[in-house]
Amino acid sequence: MVSSLTCADSIAAEEVHAATAAFPNISRTRYIVLQSLIGVMLAYQLLFELAPTATRTTEGLIVIALLGVVAALSLVPISVLRTSWFNGMLVGIDTTLVTGTIYLSGNARSDLYLTYFILMLIAASLRRLSHVLAVSLLLCTGYGLMLYQGIAMTGTISAGHLLGVPVLLVMAVFYGMAMQSVGLERQQTSKLRHNIRQLKSAEVTLQNSLAQLEMRVNGLKQDLASTQTDLQQGQVERHGLERQLAEAQKMEAVGQITTGIAAEFSRLCSVIGKQTGVMLSRLRPEDPLYGPVDEIFKSGELAATLTAQLALLDNRTRQLHHVLSVSSLLEELSGAIRSLLSANIDCHISSDPLPLLAEMDREGLEQILLNVVVNARDAMPGGGRMTISAAHSQGPQCREGTRRIRWVRVEISDTGSGMNREIQSRMFEPFFSTKETNIGLGLTAVYGIVKQHGGEVEVSSQPGRGTVVRIYLPLADRSESKTQAVAPSLCARGDETILLVEPHEVARKLALGSLLRHRYKVLEASSSVEALLMVQHHAGGVHMTISELTMPDIGGRDLARRLLKQFPTMRTLFVSGYDDDAMCAHRINRKCLLRRPYRQSGLIEKVRELLDG
Repeated sequence: MVSSLTCADSIAAEEVHAATAAFPNISRTRYIVLQSLIGVMLAYQLLFELAPTATRTTEGLIVIALLGVVAALSLVPISVLRTSWFNGMLVGIDTTLVTGTIYLSGNARSDLYLTYFILMLIAASLRRLSHVLAVSLLLCTGYGLMLYQGIAMTGTISAGHLLGVPVLLVMAVFYGMAMQSVGLERQQTSKLRHNIRQLKSAEVTLQNSLAQLEMRVNGLKQDLASTQTDLQQGQVERHGLERQLAEAQKMEAVGQITTGIAAEFSRLCSVIGKQTGVMLSRLRPEDPLYGPVDEIFKSGELAATLTAQLALLDNRTRQLHHVLSVSSLLEELSGAIRSLLSANIDCHISSDPLPLLAEMDREGLEQILLNVVVNARDAMPGGGRMTISAAHSQGPQCREGTRRIRWVRVEISDTGSGMNREIQSRMFEPFFSTKETNIGLGLTAVYGIVKQHGGEVEVSSQPGRGTVVRIYLPLADRSESKTQAVAPSLCARGDETILLVEPHEVARKLALGSLLRHRYKVLEASSSVEALLMVQHHAGGVHMTISELTMPDIGGRDLARRLLKQFPTMRTLFVSGYDDDAMCAHRINRKCLLRRPYRQSGLIEKVRELLDG
């Protein structure tokens, strides 16, 4: 673009040079020679005329003026000499001097003045010097004939008669040259203006071309930046898909392995439960061996619970499928979600106004949401913001070959500490946790439940920038199956109050929600001590206690004994990981036992069975 402007400037300079070269050979010497001839003839006519009308002072001033004009022509620059205004001024000065000299010399005649002014008109109307000279010669010839006739009639001749014709010829040459200079300058000026207009037009065209080129360059830069961004995003997504594939393969292998291991460990835990039951039945509480054996029983209880949970990690185990309204479930679960959060965490829950029907088990989705919420809460010990939203989606990004076109996406985002890539790659592994007090099966259960229902899980996280968990559930058709409904036969029959004692908050919230949906009144406690304090401040009765069999400080059976003194008709339901045979060895009625892990429907059925028994 710069080279184009330079070329345009060089062309314009060449045109100006050509226009300057177009001047004829009008030089300072010609001006000086012609002006000198005019000055000599006018001075001679003025000084040597026999009957001048001017004084010697006036004559001297005119002579000095003639010399001054010649001196001025010698000093002015050649560029000024060729300008129209200088030539016009010079013509005016010479015209004044010639007419004045003719008058002051006593030769003022009408024919001379008429011839002189006709000569000026000829010079002004003709542009070429040759034409001016030709016409002037004819004019001077006619004037000479008139002068000759006058001399022949009078018989006298003077210097004015003799010098009239030469003065006219010299003035004709001078005027013609001056007018030719003026014409050429005007022509040059016109050419320069035309060139300037062309240059301005070329400049506008070049500026438009430059603007278009810059726009194209900017567009190419944006396209390049977009391509680079897409390439980087594609690489990130490819790495993410590769990581997800590796995780899926790993979890599938873990599920297959744990299925066999869980079966063997369940058998071993059952043996531990039975044998400890036999030993505890023969030992007194004050016996030194009673405490260690009881600890073995409690440890076996924990092992049995974990073993049962591991058995659920096999993705081949299909859960019950129903058509579930995700929007309605979020609305019902919002209270339980907010109760899990501290006061310094701002929680916002929203859903798409369109129907969000997912092919999902209600209990499974509740467990997913609560586990993810607890994990997000623990990542924000100093407070923050949590957002839960549900909407329709096309599915995981860049995921080809998916079984369904449409999904329901549930997204949980937090402003917590985030995770690095290493933690993200292991977050769904069994027993992996960054928290010392966590047994590490919460997110593993989330992954297993989602996969069992044909869904997908995506996690985006960066250290210090929070975490976003996206859960994709298969979109269900309204006509596929009926939604889960609360069975009236399992609901509370009157004012029935249940004391729920569950140390694990996710399991406690799940059980609480199920009991409340079946219209039971529930007293919620996280430990035996809290339960005893709550009962002391409770004005009404307690119809049933649901608690774990083994708990810190006060076990389930000791808690039941204390409460039965206050509520003799109270029913008791123990939750344990041991099987029925092991519980029988500990002298616990199978009817009062709910084996973990259990479904909420099984819990409600057991509650109704005991209350009606």
